[in-house]
Amino acid sequence: MEKVLTIIVPSYNVEQYIEKCVNSMVEAGCNEEIEVILVNDGSTDSTHDLAEAFARKYHGTVRVINKQNGGHGSAINAGILAATGKYLRILDGDDWVDGEAFAQLVEKLRTATEDVIVTRYNTVQDVTWKVMPEDRYDIYHYIDCDKPYTFGEIADMPYIRIHQLNYRTDLMQANDITIDEKCFYVDVEYALYPMPYVHTLRFYDLPVYQYRVGRPKQSMNINRMQQYVSDHRLVMTRIFEFYDREKEADTSNALLKYLEYELSRLVVTQTRIWLSFPPMTRYRDFIRELGESVRANYPKVYSKLPNRAVRFLFRFKCLGYRPISWLVRKRYGVGKIDAASTEDGNKKE
Repeated sequence: MEKVLTIIVPSYNVEQYIEKCVNSMVEAGCNEEIEVILVNDGSTDSTHDLAEAFARKYHGTVRVINKQNGGHGSAINAGILAATGKYLRILDGDDWVDGEAFAQLVEKLRTATEDVIVTRYNTVQDVTWKVMPEDRYDIYHYIDCDKPYTFGEIADMPYIRIHQLNYRTDLMQANDITIDEKCFYVDVEYALYPMPYVHTLRFYDLPVYQYRVGRPKQSMNINRMQQYVSDHRLVMTRIFEFYDREKEADTSNALLKYLEYELSRLVVTQTRIWLSFPPMTRYRDFIRELGESVRANYPKVYSKLPNRAVRFLFRFKCLGYRPISWLVRKRYGVGKIDAASTEDGNKKE
């Protein structure tokens, strides 16, 4: 039977989580129609052995790719090349799916023809299992479910996250979509690089992805974001370059609008990371330079900035930098940090 859905599972040292991840899919009752690719990205714990055991137990459904460590983007790239399903999606090794919603998704994908199928996700707090409130920027606040859309019709709506995306596999492979390697925060690239080739979408009210948050080593933890601030800055720069290339290629206004929304979010996040450090002249200068650059070169991105404090800092050239930094650090519970260990521009891997 032809596989309807390939699930690529980037896995690095997830021995504590991979059993829940894989079981959530193979126990959903649609093994003949799914392909689970466990990409072991050079793990140093027992992830490899657990993955191989799953491949033996669920032969024909689960397979393993073992590779040297290259980061999240590298694991995604390997999975895209190997995928054989009609559609593909990403599921990180420490996350899982809702079995009922997952089975319903597979059923709908049998007859789907759109370039992208979008589903919901839940954010779940680690340890407590508390389901977090929906993001006020969730695209599901703005669309009608189970109705086909063209890309132009959703371009003014919030950004679709990696947890929600089911791409047509041939779209990804034919256009050689690849994600940067050895870098954090490349989820954004996966969510944006295919969009020039996306023409049709359909949304289903199915909370498939269960996104675990609250782990200390998670990349979106504020302390980890400080550690990898240079990576976030690099990804933001790459997306600005992507935007420039698409603009030069006379791309449709719809795609540019969509990219502008996400770039405005990346700018705010980058500024927030710099603000989370104890006040220093160089971080204030980074913020001022970013604000001046965006305001001068990307006025449409500047106009979409979704944070009032960031807009204030940019408009008034970092007036109020110290009190705003204090408020950000208070919000995230950030204490004193060894700034030298997170020197912007230096790689820490």
